[in-house]
This record gives sequence, structure tokens and C-alpha cells, in this order.
Amino acid sequence: MTGSVRSRKFGFAVFIGSFLAFVFLCLAVNAGIFRGFDHGVALELKRTTPIAFTWFFGLVCRTGNAEFTVPAGMALAIWGIRSRKCTRKTGMFWIFWFISGMFLEHVLKTRLIQPHPGHDVANDPLDQYLKPLIYVKTPGSFPSGHTFRAFWLVIGCRIAYPGVRKWVLAWASIVMVGVIVIGWHWTTDTWGALFWVAVGAGLLRIL
Repeated sequence: MTGSVRSRKFGFAVFIGSFLAFVFLCLAVNAGIFRGFDHGVALELKRTTPIAFTWFFGLVCRTGNAEFTVPAGMALAIWGIRSRKCTRKTGMFWIFWFISGMFLEHVLKTRLIQPHPGHDVANDPLDQYLKPLIYVKTPGSFPSGHTFRAFWLVIGCRIAYPGVRKWVLAWASIVMVGVIVIGWHWTTDTWGALFWVAVGAGLLRIL
């Protein structure tokens, strides 16, 4: 079996497995199965996280806002295509999944029953000072757009700029943990985002 065929088979397996896991999580979240778990994790993090860490997470998580990650993602993809770091097909698919993922995020936040974290778990010391420039209010919080955009940028760097992928992965991981710590998202919101990133990564291998 050639490397290309093996890679596509692996990509197909990742695509199917991640897609099924994502669908299951959507159904479970909508049914409220993880609500007690999410709330318990959030309360424990608020109780145990030192204030200095909440300031750190608050600052880093704001670099995951759409006003920063969307221009960065578009620039990364265009640079990767123009510099021939990736094929046009790969670069265009990366942009397509980036945009469609944000659209799916908005749809699910308006359709699924996953209430935003409340004041009892709010832990963001910068909220009174810094507000996002781009913000669309939705009734729900699933999945986490910050986590999706951050880890999809990791995939983009792995393709077009592998020299910095470890640094970008570290940043994305901090964003993912941070949005839970400071009370922007539930734990399952970040899981859903990761599953959707994995679905796209699997499709990229199949291309």
C-alpha cells in the first residue's frame, strides 16, 4: 500500500470517527446529558484558579477573538497558496472549512439547547475593561468558536508554516483551557470544536 493511499485511508477513518463523535456530542449536549458535568468543572475551576491565571487566560483568550483570528487565518491561507507552501486546492479547502465552521457554530448556537455559562461561574477579570469588537449574541454556547478557530489555525500552520506549529498549538491549547477557566464556555463546547476541527483535518487528508 502506497503512502498516499494509506494517508487517505487514515484521513477517511478520522473523518468518519470525528463526524460521528461530533453528532453524538451535539445530541447529548442538546439533551442536557453533560450539563451537570460542565457546571461542576466550571465551579471547581473558579474555586481553585489563582487570580493571576485568570488575568493571563483573559488576555490570551482575547487573541482568539474573531477580529484577530479571521484576518490571521485568511492571510495564512493566501500566503501559503502564493508561496506554494500548499496547493491551491488545499488552501481553498482550508479557507472553506474555516468559514463554514464559523457558520455552523452560529447555527448550532441558535438551535441547540446549551445555555451560556452564568454569573456563578464567570471568572473573567478583564470583562469590565475589554469587550470584543466583533460579537454576535446567540442563545447558546455550543460549540466554542475560539477553540475551533485556534485549532484550525494549528492545522493551517502545519500545512503552510510547520516551523511555528508547536508554538501555535501551545497558544491554541491555552485558549481552549482559558475559555473554560474564565467562564466563556463549557468544557463540552471545546470538545465539539475539536471534533469539528478533526472532521476537517480528515477531509484534508482525503483531498
